[in-house]
Amino acid sequence: MGNGKIRFVGTGGSAGVPMIGCECGTCRSDNPKNQRLRTSATIVVDGKTLIIDASPDFREQALRYKIQSPHALFLTHTHYDHVGGLEELRSYTIHTHTAIPCYLSRSSFDNVKKLLYYHFTPKSEEVNFTAMFDFRVLDDSSGVFNIDEVEVKYFSYSQGTMAVTGFRIGGLAYVTDIKEYDPSLFSHLADLDVLVVSAVWRTPSKMQMTVEEALAFQQKVGAKRTYFIHLSHDIEYTKVSGSLPAGVSLAYDGLEVEFSY
Repeated sequence: MGNGKIRFVGTGGSAGVPMIGCECGTCRSDNPKNQRLRTSATIVVDGKTLIIDASPDFREQALRYKIQSPHALFLTHTHYDHVGGLEELRSYTIHTHTAIPCYLSRSSFDNVKKLLYYHFTPKSEEVNFTAMFDFRVLDDSSGVFNIDEVEVKYFSYSQGTMAVTGFRIGGLAYVTDIKEYDPSLFSHLADLDVLVVSAVWRTPSKMQMTVEEALAFQQKVGAKRTYFIHLSHDIEYTKVSGSLPAGVSLAYDGLEVEFSY
């Protein structure tokens, strides 16, 4: 048993924080923990760099946090704030001349084929370089795959009509963009060191959990530590942090957390 590390390279909701055109207290805050790029994360385990989602801010995230060429990319789903930076991974494949393994659900793959349609047309030397992905489709609702010696478990749920995939590596589980779920989901979340879950709003939302709903979710999971992500400008860091129970924290851009593996 060793340790892995997750770094939150973006913890903001779909509009980021500050939000364009907004003059609320959170958006005008000079607290760096209120300044959030769109949600994405890196995991380092056994010397391998794994990326979860490629936000529209990925270029800035990669430069700011010196993200190394990834051994794999995991896509949770295909809303724009989670895949808008896919083409930014081109810089890695230009250097390595190697496609990046990309793990995603069947429905996500079908959507990517529409979003990145030019990846699926014949190429010639005259065509501009694009990012290169080795798409590895996860056809089952849950299961296990391996990246060399790293075991990754996955499970499924929905956000409205959008299928979403959660991932677990050792004592870490990453569950973003969740609102409604089947109780069977908790069988994939037992005995966690770290739960990462989205908590977008303080006020009710049809598509995302509020802080109160995320707190109820984490209590059912019972992880040793929980970090909330995908935070909108409705979440002012100092105010909301002060209301959270022990063992629960708001994540912020640049935060690194270790977990057992």
